[in-house]
Amino acid sequence: MPLMYVPGVARVFYDSIQNSRHAQADYVAVLDGSWALAVAVCDGAGDDSDAADAAQISAQIAAAVTGSTNSGVQGLHTARTHLQQRNEDAPPGQEGITTAVVAAITPGFLDMAWVGDSPAWAVRLDGRVIPLTVPSCHPCGKPCNVEEKHEGEGTWPHRLLTYTDDYARIILASDGLTAHLPLAGRADHMNAMLDELARMAAPDLAGEYVAASLLDLARRGRGGDNTTIAVIDLLAHEGEPA
Repeated sequence: MPLMYVPGVARVFYDSIQNSRHAQADYVAVLDGSWALAVAVCDGAGDDSDAADAAQISAQIAAAVTGSTNSGVQGLHTARTHLQQRNEDAPPGQEGITTAVVAAITPGFLDMAWVGDSPAWAVRLDGRVIPLTVPSCHPCGKPCNVEEKHEGEGTWPHRLLTYTDDYARIILASDGLTAHLPLAGRADHMNAMLDELARMAAPDLAGEYVAASLLDLARRGRGGDNTTIAVIDLLAHEGEPA
């Protein structure tokens, strides 16, 4: 499982599984930029190389720009420009769609931006898990994805700015993580996962173990969706009791 260690900021454990899909249409990019540690998780809509292309392009560009600007919003706007060009040049029917959740992390602060239904949570020092995103927008629905902005109401991209003083870790994922939930739970998969995450991602557990456990959970999900997990262990409180 890949690991990135940024002195004074975080350890990031991240990995993806293809599961039973024909293509791996998830992509995760991690970059220690000049202004921030950037982590981007993208989930291509579909099960083909075009979805995979869209996810890879978007994650790599979003992470690069976010890390150099400390702005997830700027990262996604730049990714949108490049994905639009890719899709304009693609033969008809080979356009790519993807969700994205991007975190810019500096000591004590988080700037997060997202489009579509990819989720993120924070695990607090006291063990409580809180949702960070509100992924109510299916990438092929409203639409709300890296290339297409909301029609009518709503901002694009969604954004969260918050202090991380009481966070032990942050978890980014593609929605394959929640595919094991009953269909009723999938309608609100952010809150439906809170009890499981409180148990499986508790602050006293090692980040590498948490990421592996969550991927194992995803392997048992309905439909065998691609799944990507990024566990970001913040170092500001390392060694402190929960």
